[in-house]
Order: sequence, then structure tokens, then C-alpha cells
Amino acid sequence: MPADILLFLSDQHAAVYGPGGRMAVDTPNLDDLCRRGTRFDAAYTPCPLCVPARMAMLSGLAPHRTGIYTNNDTLPQTVPTFLHAAAAAGYETVLCGRMHFIGPDQRHGFTRRIAPDITPCGWARPAAALRRDLGVHLQTMGYKWCTHVVGGGASPVTSYDEAVLQALEEYLARPHRKPQLIVVGTYGPHFPYVAPESLFRKYLAAAQLPPTWPGRESWLNAQQRALLPETDRQEVALACQAAYKGLVEHTDALVGRAGRAFARFCAARGTAGLFAYLSDHGDTVGEHGIYGKKSFFEAAARVPMIFAGAGVAAGRRVAEPVSLLDIGPTVCEWAGADPLPQADGRSLAGVLRGEAADARRAVYSELVDRLPGGWTYTAMVRRGAYKYITCRGDEARDQLFDVENDPFEQHSLAAEQPGTARALAALALPPAEAAAQERRQARRAQDMALLAAAERAAGGADPERYHDYPPQAKQPPACCVTTLAGEPGLQQTGVYLGLPNKKGDAP
Repeated sequence: MPADILLFLSDQHAAVYGPGGRMAVDTPNLDDLCRRGTRFDAAYTPCPLCVPARMAMLSGLAPHRTGIYTNNDTLPQTVPTFLHAAAAAGYETVLCGRMHFIGPDQRHGFTRRIAPDITPCGWARPAAALRRDLGVHLQTMGYKWCTHVVGGGASPVTSYDEAVLQALEEYLARPHRKPQLIVVGTYGPHFPYVAPESLFRKYLAAAQLPPTWPGRESWLNAQQRALLPETDRQEVALACQAAYKGLVEHTDALVGRAGRAFARFCAARGTAGLFAYLSDHGDTVGEHGIYGKKSFFEAAARVPMIFAGAGVAAGRRVAEPVSLLDIGPTVCEWAGADPLPQADGRSLAGVLRGEAADARRAVYSELVDRLPGGWTYTAMVRRGAYKYITCRGDEARDQLFDVENDPFEQHSLAAEQPGTARALAALALPPAEAAAQERRQARRAQDMALLAAAERAAGGADPERYHDYPPQAKQPPACCVTTLAGEPGLQQTGVYLGLPNKKGDAP
């Protein structure tokens, strides 16, 4: 029988917070997965934002080919994904939890879904329903407001993720005739920055400001500067880091549960299993003064990617750059399915079996972001030890980092090594094509706005979103509440962390 395959896809997990990362977190299950399998130490997202990254991964097409750069967009039904290829090869393709599909097509090649999504599934945001479901955390799931409520306690993220894992365990406890390709989608460690209280307290005791905090370096480009929050508060930065680490450890425990359930399932069927852990993008968690995604710093653009299973080289680390675009071609080859047509990614199946990776390969990440001056194309190129970042219209601040010797990206080498910068710039999308991407996104934004307006006029459509949150998940966290602004019903109480706040008041 063909191999059963399970891909565990978390949301917003920075590789620097995990096995081999520079930010220490207890991840025993991911550590064990590394011992049993192959870890890619330089895996990058094709876009540091949820929907563009996921649609690129599923289709194998880079964002400049899908045309998807925002979270309010989706693949056309006529674009095949690696799920279509696997289904055509005889697999049951199962979505358990989050994928952030938008619009009527909530499958895109999945033959069944066994747990709903956490975010809206339609073109319009149903504000009243979201307020009922998420309570004080409604805005904190967006990067502009993510530091408004921080602490330890219950949250929609951990509540939802527990429900996803329960659905997976129930599904794997039953027999299934077809070979299985299961994608498990959790929301953690995505903000809000609220972790289980014991984990929050554990990591708060050891929290340290990153060397690049509070940021505002002179060489930050226009897109990076647009991500800077209005205020810098040391106690908030430390609390966010503690909560994020707690969410990473919580996600690690879920990975362990998924791995054990999948191992029992494969053993009962007598099949070889392939298990992989990855995330769609990372989170800067205060580095350079920035929180969340949408930048090309390592914490936002580099993701964990670990494979284990029969035939996978054990205890191996691959240093050469790879991409989430490689997931589809790899799964197709491993499953014996036809390859995706015209995919931009490469199969890593041979590398998983022990073959050498391509040391000269360049990998890319790109975004079209709405800045004060309009839609703006930004991009990253990584080859060897070097990473190049450019922002169209602000090329004077193009950046070059030696990420092996400068892991926190404190010193841009663009002026010191102009030849290296030019060589990597030549690999990026040409300026004329970058400008065309901006115009394309401006048109798509108008299209999406019309779809949202039509959906609202028709009464809304949110058919597969999760609603069953316990009351405590909608309230401010029990421990160390941070309420900085904007949430109805919350006082701006400051930060209670056992640390002085900006005014020097004792907590």
C-alpha cells in the first residue's frame, strides 16, 4: 500500500524559536522528530503572510505567478494543487483544521474536511459574529493590534488548536480504506500573545530583549518602517516574547500528540508513514521593533521544515536554502502522484533519502504591501550565506545580510559588498515586472472589495468557521493582562508583569 502522509502545518512559527534556533524554547517533540528525520535549517516562506504563502505552497507557484499577495484572496478553482494530484493517484486528501481558504471553494483538492477553520471563510469579515466568538481578542489577531492584550491564560488560539487535535485523533482512531494524505492546520503560535499561564510564567522569568530592540535602524526600508508600532515598551516586548515561546511549546505538545496518533494508525494498517512539520511564515516578536509577519527578517521569513518516516535519513540537517514551494513536488513524488504542472518548487524527496542538496540554489520570498504611497512590491533572495532584501521605490535602503554570521541581522553589508548585493539583485524579479505586480494587486483589491460588498448584501457567508470557544477564551487572560488601547470594555490598565512600566510605577 502507498505511504500514508501527514503534514502538520502550524501558523506563524519562526524557525529561530525551535530546534537549533537562537531563541531557546523547550520543544521535546520537535527535537525527537529531528533525531528521527531530516531538518532543513534554511527553509523559507514564498511570502511572509498567511494566504499568499499557503496558496503558493499548495499550488507550487510563486506569488508573482498566483497573483495572491493579501489575506483576502484565493486560488481560482482551475489552478490544481498537490492535493488534486494526490487525489488523482488514489489518496484520500483530508484537511483537519486551518488553511485560510476564502470564498465558496473550501477544498481546492481536499476530498474531505474534518475540522473547521478559525478565521472567516468569506470575502467579508462578519464583525458581530467575530466579536461574539473572540471577545477581547478580535483585533489582537492582526499585527497592528497584537500587543494590545498580552499574558497568560485561556485564548481562542489554544482552544481552537485543542479542538483540531481532538478531531485528528478521532479520525485516526477509525479505519480508512484509501491511503491518507492529511494536512493538520493549527493556529498557534500565531498571536494573540496569550499562552497557557504556566508556560507564560515560565518564559517570562527568563525573557530578554533581543539585541535589535527597539529597532528603528537608519537602514530600515519603507515597508519595514511601516510595520513599526506606535509605541515601544520594554515590558510589552518581554511579555510578547514569553507568550510566544509558551505558544511554541504548546504547539510542540500538539505535534507530539499528532505524531503518536499517526504512528498508531500506520502500525495498525501496516503502512509506511511520512510525517512532516512546517509553518507558513514566522513572527519577529519585537526584533527590530516589529511584531508579526510581513517582513523578510529571518524571524518572519524562515520557517521550520522537518520530515521523518520510513526512507527518510535520520538525524540529518540540511543547510542549503529550500522553500515551502518544494512541499507539493516532494509530496507528489513520495506519493507516486503526477507532478504539479510548471511548479516553481523542487522535489526534496531525494534529499530526504540522503542525496546532497543544491548548494548554489537561490530561494525567493515576495510581497506586495499597501504602504502610505500605494501598493509596493518587496522581495527577498537567499543564496548561500547571504540574504538580499529590496523595496521598490526605496532601493537606496536595499539590504544585504550574512545570516550565518549575523543571525539577528544587525549589520547590512549592502554598502560594503556591492558586488554581492548586485549579484543577488539580478536574481530578483526585474523592476518592470515588480511594478506590474503592484498594478495587478491594485486591480485585485478592487475585485475583492466588490466580492465582499456583494456577500454582505446577500447576508454574509462564513460556512466553515469554528465557533465553540469556552467563555474564558474570550476574556482578558487571567495572568498579567496588558491592555494598551482600543478594546471595548477594557480599561487601559498598563502592564502587570513584575516589572516597572514606562512611568516607573510598581506593578
